[in-house]
Amino acid sequence: MEPGLVDFQCCWCQKTVHTECLPLIEKFCDFGPFRNMIVPPWCVQVARRKGALQKHLLLRAVKDPGWDKWTPLVVIANKKSGNTDGALVLSEFRKYLNPVQVIDLDERKPPAALQWCVLLAPKIVQILVAGGDGTISWVLTSSHKLDLDPEPPLTIIPLGTGNDLSRVLGWGKHSSGELQVDQVLRDIKGARLSELDRWRVELTSTRHLGLKLPSKVYYMYNYLSIGVDAQVALSFHKTRDSIFYVYGSRVFNKLLYLCFGTQQVVTADCKNLERRLDLYLDGQHIDLPELESIVVLNIPSWGAGVNLWGMSGDGSLRSSQSYHDGILEVVGIYSSFHMAQLQVGLSCPVRLGQAKVVEIRLKEKAPMQIDGEPWEQHPGKLKVTFVNRCPVLVNQNRSD
Repeated sequence: MEPGLVDFQCCWCQKTVHTECLPLIEKFCDFGPFRNMIVPPWCVQVARRKGALQKHLLLRAVKDPGWDKWTPLVVIANKKSGNTDGALVLSEFRKYLNPVQVIDLDERKPPAALQWCVLLAPKIVQILVAGGDGTISWVLTSSHKLDLDPEPPLTIIPLGTGNDLSRVLGWGKHSSGELQVDQVLRDIKGARLSELDRWRVELTSTRHLGLKLPSKVYYMYNYLSIGVDAQVALSFHKTRDSIFYVYGSRVFNKLLYLCFGTQQVVTADCKNLERRLDLYLDGQHIDLPELESIVVLNIPSWGAGVNLWGMSGDGSLRSSQSYHDGILEVVGIYSSFHMAQLQVGLSCPVRLGQAKVVEIRLKEKAPMQIDGEPWEQHPGKLKVTFVNRCPVLVNQNRSD
């Protein structure tokens, strides 16, 4: 047989046909099994961004094709995330969906990506985020600030190392091997709609001479912590942002975390944390034992899959935990060595209580993190209160 074109594949329905059979098929594409997730090309109006050095298309208008149960899917990822796994996600989904539905966070931020929801309201748009917990929190917070109605349900392709929310919602601990887009789309079609509590974290810092700085507001979906685990995360992030960080594999990142955790066994930078802060749960002051970390939990997964609240037992406290009940769980960690024991199930954390409002008064600066994003927090007041619930999709075909 002479070399040449052997068959054709439709870029929308993915059907493949041999050249000899081409005259026998229908001339109109039905968009295949994922038709209800695809925005057909005649429904989109785009415009080129003026004055941009690079040519980017901006979404101007989208119209409903009138298909029954049409719920378009928008994919959001960063091509630089997950050791370039993000680039693979973008490339593969552009083969199945309209390319304008697949958005690179390296080029456009979440508010721009979420314009789909504004243009199609009141039609529901589903959002697929490929990334870690920090990226997911970024998208969820952007959705809240845009006051979208209806707010888009979120689903996940986990990239990176932690991925605690992805584990809880059944989307896996990490994306391994070849990305099977058709299986991901089938899982999304069969997913169950649920809700995730959204929490407001207000930070009021005080500096020299007792002067108060303007309050900062963050939003939390997984957990926040003050102490040794935040110190380990902060050391890792500083290393990752340095010019010497050139090898970003998942195994290498876990090795870095191990090194920084071992370092804290020796240096114990967060020793006597209980003397550096006061903890209040629903207005009641909590007497603290000797600790190096306090963790405020919204979901039953911390530190890449550890169920802190579930592994500790105290008959005076409610044993169950839910991510949509408007209640937070608060636990303590004794040390970096204790943290390592928790990772392998050899110990239990200290249950400090459950509350609808958590307040921490920090007397000295200490490392802090919210959903895996760490920084050095100055003395001040921290208050966590319930805001509302955001829609999420739970994978019913897999759980971790």
